[in-house]
Amino acid sequence: MSTSLEDAINLVSAEEKRMSAVNDCFVYFAALAETRRRGVVSDLFQCLRSDLPRHCDDDAALRIHNVITEFIEKCPAHPNVGSAFRILLHLHAIDDLKSYLLAKLMFFYAQGHAHAVYQLCTVIEDLGMDVFRDESGAFIPSRSYNEGGKNLGVARRFLERQNCDPDAAGNSRHAG
Repeated sequence: MSTSLEDAINLVSAEEKRMSAVNDCFVYFAALAETRRRGVVSDLFQCLRSDLPRHCDDDAALRIHNVITEFIEKCPAHPNVGSAFRILLHLHAIDDLKSYLLAKLMFFYAQGHAHAVYQLCTVIEDLGMDVFRDESGAFIPSRSYNEGGKNLGVARRFLERQNCDPDAAGNSRHAG
């Protein structure tokens, strides 16, 4: 077998371990963020190695915030991106998270990425903004990330109420 082929095979074979390690990092970041937000050690630490530091000061929060936002920019289709927005919220590392989240909502809406849109909508609502409304303006009490068309419609209506152009990326409007 050629070295190039062997390298390709080894890279694909190692992906499961790499993905598992990245998932563990996001659980750790979530545990630190939740601990920071609540002021008590997160239950998520029960899923992690016992030797991991459990304190997240302002410097650590900003470092985690920066690595997560860079990750979102470089790997927007990665499965951990959806959970990353709640971690950013709980870290509270920057003062203007709302602007960042609105920009990401516009991006993921334009991409039709229903899961990320749902996660963003829930986090933006947790910031105190009124997001989940139907076509008539009525509050949507029951939500599901599985309802992609509904969530994209929620995002479109919310962005329109914010005077944002939900189709800024040049995509056609999504049904909702």
